[in-house]
Amino acid sequence: MRPWKRYAGFSLWLALATLSSAGHATCWESGEGATAVYRDPTVATEFKDAPYVLTGRVLSARHIATPDDPEGVEWTVYTIRVLETFKGKAQPTIRLVSENTSARFDMDIGASYLLFVRHVDTREMAGKERLPADFVDNCGNSALVKDAGQAIRTVRRLSTGP
Repeated sequence: MRPWKRYAGFSLWLALATLSSAGHATCWESGEGATAVYRDPTVATEFKDAPYVLTGRVLSARHIATPDDPEGVEWTVYTIRVLETFKGKAQPTIRLVSENTSARFDMDIGASYLLFVRHVDTREMAGKERLPADFVDNCGNSALVKDAGQAIRTVRRLSTGP
């Protein structure tokens, strides 16, 4: 086989291998290759672990840059109007933070989402601003309401008990 064909074949294989694992990149827990373990919780597991499960409409998104990278966005703070609560006692309007990493959960203003809200005890700071402690795990079942019909039926059932 000619060297350029071998190189082209290897490059194609490498690209496909990278793309096939890219969706799991931020949800990786441990192991490598065939032994890799990825977080992919069921709706029931995520419901049990989340302090809040709700549907909400995104009212605003505020991007926060950092002094060391004033043109880059390090955080986005979303303001959400709670539409329906399945678990927890959320306020009518909540704020969620999303770090600008491969683990972020992007949301669109005006869109409605099913949200499994997580909480961290340690609070991040953006300059002198204390960021919200609540966030959405992008490896879970949070999704646009229009795409989350089965998950919403499941959380509705879980919220009313057996």
